[in-house]
Amino acid sequence: MSLLETAWKQREEDVYPAMFGPVAQGIFPLSQDTFAAFGDVNIDPHWLTHGIFEFAPTDTRNSWLYVTSGYSNPWEDVVEPVPPGQDSGAGVEFVLESDRQGDWAIVALQRFLAFELVMATGQFGRGTPLGLNDRIPLGAPIDGTASGTITNVILAASQWPEIHLVSGEAMFVQYVGITDAEHDLAKTEGSPALLNKLAKVGAVPVIAPDRASVI
Repeated sequence: MSLLETAWKQREEDVYPAMFGPVAQGIFPLSQDTFAAFGDVNIDPHWLTHGIFEFAPTDTRNSWLYVTSGYSNPWEDVVEPVPPGQDSGAGVEFVLESDRQGDWAIVALQRFLAFELVMATGQFGRGTPLGLNDRIPLGAPIDGTASGTITNVILAASQWPEIHLVSGEAMFVQYVGITDAEHDLAKTEGSPALLNKLAKVGAVPVIAPDRASVI
């Protein structure tokens, strides 16, 4: 078994279940349609092996958890043994937590991952990977309902610890949902200040798609 295959199996069959509990649904891979919103982009075939896992609440976590898998795959040749501190693949996987189950969460995280991939390869937007505290306007409620209030997201540091694979390390980055009013505040006071306000009232990291704005 190659290092890629070993790391892939380790992440999905050992590390994720140990951290997040049994898989409720998965994997939901990215498709050609996932990238349609970004125009005529060159889709790396590797991207279509990336996907989303859904994890149900556990005894220690009340939220529904959605986690990407694939961005930390070591697609390039890796020299063994892997030096301490080396990233596995991009060195990142993404997390979205919700207070309820929904296909919308799977679709949203698929789109967020696709956005990262086309940004990181210079095919969309500023042409660089997303970073912590970046804000993304969605243009519509995240859950696709008329009554939804969460219409933007912020990339935030995750509570989940870094994972150590045979191919290197990867961190989790969390998508936090915010309202338009909260987004406006972050533009003037900064994302960290807004995240602090949200944390004080328990509005992070779990997304409640119809929660009232804290501003």
